[in-house]
Amino acid sequence: MKVDWIMLGAVGLLAALGVAVQTRLAGTVPGQSVFVSLGIGLFAGLAAAIACAGGRAGRALRAWGPWIAWGGAFALMAALLVFGRRYRGGLYLPGRLNPSELVKFCLVVFAAGWLSRGKKGILASKDVLICCGLVGVIGMEIALAGDFGLLAQLVLTLSAMLFVASWGWGAAAFGAIGLGFAAVAAHPMGHLATRFAVWRDPLEDATGAGWQTLQGLAAVVSGGVTGAGFGMGDANAVPIVSSDFVYAALAEDLGVVGCVLVLLAWGMIGVRGLMAAGRCAEADERGEALLATGIVASLVVQVVLNVAGVINALPMTGITLPLISHGGSSLAVTLVLCGVLLGVSSHRT
Repeated sequence: MKVDWIMLGAVGLLAALGVAVQTRLAGTVPGQSVFVSLGIGLFAGLAAAIACAGGRAGRALRAWGPWIAWGGAFALMAALLVFGRRYRGGLYLPGRLNPSELVKFCLVVFAAGWLSRGKKGILASKDVLICCGLVGVIGMEIALAGDFGLLAQLVLTLSAMLFVASWGWGAAAFGAIGLGFAAVAAHPMGHLATRFAVWRDPLEDATGAGWQTLQGLAAVVSGGVTGAGFGMGDANAVPIVSSDFVYAALAEDLGVVGCVLVLLAWGMIGVRGLMAAGRCAEADERGEALLATGIVASLVVQVVLNVAGVINALPMTGITLPLISHGGSSLAVTLVLCGVLLGVSSHRT
């Protein structure tokens, strides 16, 4: 099994930084189990890399893999709706477990398997509509759970996969997303109305809904170019800094330089993953190509939504920064996703 050392190095760097950051913030997040989650994630990621190497991922996608993945996503969301309890605005299973990361992975696997059904690169309209319809069922469950950040990430990821499978369908999907965002921005409702109001003018409710955003922006600005030094920033000033706003803590401690390095590491993972997808497509392994594309799209979209939310370039979605933010299940599943990417790319590196 050949190893993409560049991708592995970038993943290792980000995971190590995530552990360091969460250890530095441990005083504000009692009872962290980041080291346990890291160990589980590393073991599971290695197992995923081995399991997906040598074309085995493609064979699984051609079998019952997509249906198992869709059923798993449906069951996880159904369990969340039935047994979930609210905590800090989010819905969690007992033990504060959030299945959203697994749901994203399952839907990427399903879409990759389903959209690779066409012969000789021809994507039938019925396959696209069935895929979108089945993903839409899970999307309705996500909407009922009130996790609109996850819903946005899912829609963007599926659109990127459609674009790779068919430029026409992909362009239509992205056009629909643009129109949908414009409609929601013009007439937001419920919880979305608050987030869009903060996005437009966080000073309008500076001591209420806009407080977290303003504190995050202050931390980013105060970091300057080089930052105050690791562990020297005032992380406690940003509410729930270890989760959604961990990028603000990075900016305050490490400055623009540190933040750029983090984004470059994620960019490198994305580029290497797309290169692996391209090689699989050239070898007519459409399932593996779409799987790699979907994983890259999901991770990159998550990074963009988090960073853009912290600097108020987009409304805050509640999406975490992968490998860096607090969250045991998120860390473990993200390492599994990276393991799958390494496995898909290994026999063609």
